[in-house]
Amino acid sequence: MKKFLFANCLALLIGCDLPYVENPSAELISGEVVMEDFDSNNLLNWNIVNDTVMGGRSQATLKLINDTYADFSGYLSLENNGGFSSIRAYYPPDLANVKSIILKIKGDGREYNFRIRGNSNSWASYTHSFETIEGEWIEKELKIDDFYPVYRGYNLKDMPSLSEIIIKEIGIMISDKTEGSFNIGIDWIKAR
Repeated sequence: MKKFLFANCLALLIGCDLPYVENPSAELISGEVVMEDFDSNNLLNWNIVNDTVMGGRSQATLKLINDTYADFSGYLSLENNGGFSSIRAYYPPDLANVKSIILKIKGDGREYNFRIRGNSNSWASYTHSFETIEGEWIEKELKIDDFYPVYRGYNLKDMPSLSEIIIKEIGIMISDKTEGSFNIGIDWIKAR
């Protein structure tokens, strides 16, 4: 057991890829699954992760507005090699066989990314950018086949496709290289 744990830690430190092991207990979905609905009482545990973890200066808040939607807002700073702000939540159920993610959002006209981490290679994220329309509630469908793997801003190769892994974390990030205020409202997130 200690050798296995050491190999996993060493692989994470040097960025090696461990063999992909499929989780046979993964729930294969059909139809639609509500991953998060901000007007419900059973919310995921969301965390803010900004570029301050690397010395940047971006700031953000996440607030529940009238128990109906979440407001993710702040200031994106490019100082000290910064330039990102994000919210993330661990997603407890095993979720696989997803074809798309659908968001109901009200944006500020800026570009955001929806990010997913899976059960394998949890150091990497799969990302899909999307545009918002200032002040307007819209639904955005993000096809799973259009997500691509990244690590600290670098595109990765030789990774399993997102459709092959089990979703374990979801998030929204802004990193559009434009300094200034940002604001996005999130009503719900669904998987189909």
